[in-house]
Amino acid sequence: MATKRYGRQTPTKIYLLPYEETKGKDAIDLYNSTGQKLQEWQEIVSMDIEAVDKNGYWVHSKIGGSLSRRNGKGEVIAAREMDGIIKRNEQILHTAHLTSTSSAASKRLSRLLKKAGYKEVIRVRKDVKYEKAFSYSKQYGLEKITILGVENGGTCSFRTRTSTGGLGEGFDTLIIDEAQEYTPEQESTLQYTVSQSKNPQIIYFGTPPTAISKGTKFTEFRNDTLSGKNENAGWFEWSVEHQSDVNDIDIWYETNPALGYHLTERNIRLESKKDEVDFNIQRYGWWPTFNHESAISKRKE
Repeated sequence: MATKRYGRQTPTKIYLLPYEETKGKDAIDLYNSTGQKLQEWQEIVSMDIEAVDKNGYWVHSKIGGSLSRRNGKGEVIAAREMDGIIKRNEQILHTAHLTSTSSAASKRLSRLLKKAGYKEVIRVRKDVKYEKAFSYSKQYGLEKITILGVENGGTCSFRTRTSTGGLGEGFDTLIIDEAQEYTPEQESTLQYTVSQSKNPQIIYFGTPPTAISKGTKFTEFRNDTLSGKNENAGWFEWSVEHQSDVNDIDIWYETNPALGYHLTERNIRLESKKDEVDFNIQRYGWWPTFNHESAISKRKE
């Protein structure tokens, strides 16, 4: 009987600061208590994200990760959010490029909390002592989940990024989902939302920018971190160095850690490979060096 094959579980490229302790096990245990289980690569990344120094501060006050679509980035984010609002009473801001993405992330966190034994309270009463409960404001584009029964209970707010979104609000953790679309205008506002936290962390997650991506900050953060220019920063990715054969199954496994889990060879075979550049970016995690404006113009010709 043939041995089941899985995608590479360790990043192909990584830059991390040394650490001896991590709170990542808390995130892993909380997530796994839902009856779902993080994949090996997701556990590894969770441990790196929540590395702490001897004083309990995050080793990586900024950390980013890039990998191909449909590999399960969202589950890593959700595990971090569960740990933050349950174990650490954090105020978390989860931002995304699209409202549909941020809204879906709020639904995922709510679903996981319920699977972990937490009850959603529709109408919160001040005279009731809650245990393992949460409230969930479902206003589209302004979702918010709050842990109940704890003084100053942890919260996770979900927003679509704009140049002014988040202004005037304070958080402990800022999550930049769909980071390939993160612009300088958005950063100029959002980076200050965690400036008053005693232990702030900014987490970037996305795929390499395509020719139509407008964001530049994800690429900038990657380049500066890999070159050692960013202080207290970390980076990990699954990628190829150069544009590669779209039909090479070995590369499929090298750049997609979820392959063999929920992602299958059949899934990838169904994906169009006519645009080899786009396939390399979106499925192989390739970081091209072309000028975006030139690429867009060329495609319009």
